[in-house]
Amino acid sequence: MADVAVVTLNWNGKEFLPDMVRSLVARMEGGDLRLIVFDNGSTDGSDRMVEEEFGENPWFSLVRSEENLGFARGANTVLSGLEEELVVLANTDVVFEEDSIDRLLETLRKRPRAGLVGPMLLWPGGSLQPAKRDFPFPGKLLREHLPLLRRFSAKHSPHDREVSVDWVVGAVMAIRMKAFREVGGFEESFFFYHEETDLQYRLWRHGWEVWFQPQARVVHLEGGSARQKYGRDSYLYYIPAKLRFLDRHGTCCSVPMFRVLMTVLQLFRLLLGLLRPGLRRRDNRFTTSYCSRALGLAWSYIGRKADEVKKG
Repeated sequence: MADVAVVTLNWNGKEFLPDMVRSLVARMEGGDLRLIVFDNGSTDGSDRMVEEEFGENPWFSLVRSEENLGFARGANTVLSGLEEELVVLANTDVVFEEDSIDRLLETLRKRPRAGLVGPMLLWPGGSLQPAKRDFPFPGKLLREHLPLLRRFSAKHSPHDREVSVDWVVGAVMAIRMKAFREVGGFEESFFFYHEETDLQYRLWRHGWEVWFQPQARVVHLEGGSARQKYGRDSYLYYIPAKLRFLDRHGTCCSVPMFRVLMTVLQLFRLLLGLLRPGLRRRDNRFTTSYCSRALGLAWSYIGRKADEVKKG
């Protein structure tokens, strides 16, 4: 058995998956890591593509699901069968820079209360992609969006030092499995988006820490799988995910306050889009269609308990 398992969940990742695996080859040949590709019901042949290229390597294995289980359920399925105590869970749309995995693992090993560690994320051109976040409660979201206050938010703070944070963007997560098992893994009612936020909040509630490690650098082609499934409006689906998070972990006022905040934001974007047609053409978030759909998602959420009753 390898000391550490690197796990990636693939759904129609033909455009991204091969580059992600290639970025790991040199590190995998050390013998103390293995790679598991969990294919989430792909139909584009991406699973066969990587199996043909890497399948003969002793560190590579491929597990297939006949259906798309979503990220949370798929991750729970593959992680539950692992014996390794340290796991690096990565999206397919990332490319690891040299020593990045080792930097993440070093941080877990030197900090016994660290349940999860995330790297610095970069856009393909090399610019910073903010990876540190505050939990998405309405007050913190308001601070993140207001120009005079946003510098006090984790997202807009400097990303130049190792620091404990609320949560990190889940493109790459080095996970201590003891902590993961203690909190029950991913909450499977999150199909896509904010499942990592929910996990890290529960880690925090159980006394575990989440750390950001800027010396681990990973290029992230953000939203690759999401765009394939939902198109260019994939960011809309953060809205029901945030509502589900607030419904689970917020106060009785959290969901109404978020709806008010979202309504003000979308009306402001709609007004800007009407006043500046060029902005509307460059960014679809300022279009009438996007804003109306965003408001529909914000106000149509029926709540976790009602949703469970409806499904049951």
